Amino acid sequence: MAEISKEIEALEKELSQYPNGYISRKIINEKERFYLQWTEDGKVKSKYIKYDELERYRILIEKRNELRDRIKELRSTPEGVLDSNLKRKAVRNMKNFTGSLMSENTHIAKVKNGVITESVEKLLPLYLKRTKDIQGWTASRAIDSHRTNSRLLKKVLRLRTVDDVQTALAVNAATVTDRYWFKPEGSNATYEDIRFKENYFDQLALRGDPDSFSQKPSRTPELTNTGSFEKCWKLIDGEWWIYKSGNDAEYFSELFICKLGEKIGLSMAHYEMDGQYIRSKDFTEGAKVNFEPIRSLVDDDEDYETCFNAITNISKDLAQQYLLLIWMDSICYNMDRHTENFGFLRDVKTGKIISLAPNYDNNIALIAKGYPKDVTRKNDGLIRFFKEFIQNDRNAFEMYREMELPLITEKIIDECLDEISIEADREYIKTFILSGQKHMTDILNNDYEIIDSTDSTESLTL
Repeated sequence: MAEISKEIEALEKELSQYPNGYISRKIINEKERFYLQWTEDGKVKSKYIKYDELERYRILIEKRNELRDRIKELRSTPEGVLDSNLKRKAVRNMKNFTGSLMSENTHIAKVKNGVITESVEKLLPLYLKRTKDIQGWTASRAIDSHRTNSRLLKKVLRLRTVDDVQTALAVNAATVTDRYWFKPEGSNATYEDIRFKENYFDQLALRGDPDSFSQKPSRTPELTNTGSFEKCWKLIDGEWWIYKSGNDAEYFSELFICKLGEKIGLSMAHYEMDGQYIRSKDFTEGAKVNFEPIRSLVDDDEDYETCFNAITNISKDLAQQYLLLIWMDSICYNMDRHTENFGFLRDVKTGKIISLAPNYDNNIALIAKGYPKDVTRKNDGLIRFFKEFIQNDRNAFEMYREMELPLITEKIIDECLDEISIEADREYIKTFILSGQKHMTDILNNDYEIIDSTDSTESLTL
């Protein structure tokens, strides 16, 4: 059903780009005229079409009709019918989505039937400042429904919904890493009432623990613990730790990059092993600051230039922090820096962006998916992506040239390897990292030039 739903959603989005209605032919003052005609709010409206634009409109309308037929065909399938029923249910649920969006105990927006009616602009989450889409923001906070243990979690909590908005609202859309939450109309709850103080379902979320089914349903941060890997929050001595499952290669990569970053002075989320799982302490320290992913500004577009420009519009200092992040990603071969695993720290009281969040989530980097064949990095794709970005963006190039980049040495790499108990090919790691650093430095030794975008990537069309 997920694939059908995604195809319908994509087609509906494409459909919205085409003109609605039909072409009407009229004779006015013995002259043939053509109009685009459609119905809006019960009224017939029209727009004059110049003769030289007529064929283009005919093609667009024909394409729109093809898309509508395809959507109708998909909706008639059993999966499509189920998807439509779920969407209708979601619309009905929005009628109960009325209340206040809160930051701690401060009202920052009024919500009526799933629509923001009033807001304190400077305190809104960045995504809502940009879009005002309260439904999309709330849904983005829900646990990934594709994780096996998320289904078990919903079952033990008696949560009868597949709707992400309702999943998040089951715990007031609260999370561990920020102080935003939703207060339903008529509720007398305070932030102290809704914030997470325990988690009896950590083992169920992490490893599908069957004994968790003996626990009574209670508030848990797992319903808003996003990401595709099985993971959980544990409260240890008053501090939250995120635990994540994986294999030795993933653990090694996460630990090595963490230690390497710490030793060269980068802002890193700290990782360590605890038994058979890797863990990292909550870098917001119990939401003393609000964390917000870069997705808030760019949706799913992880392109370097898109992210760099969005961050540069905020401040040069943040843009340099971003360049340092993707510099490290390039050297350490992080293939999966997407728009949900880096972002900003914001002041809870003022809404001011303080800095980029510490570097975290490097479990699909380095040797996590095996040892890359090209240890000398001569044809390295990630380094090439960074080089093309730098050479095509003069502002990024100049900023990169001004930066004092950290120096990774063989001694530092040895120290990192000595502190990790998981075995890896020591000589390979040293050659791979130092070669990556050299190629990243060599980028600055070339004269700045604009690369023709038609030459920078090969066509994928057959």
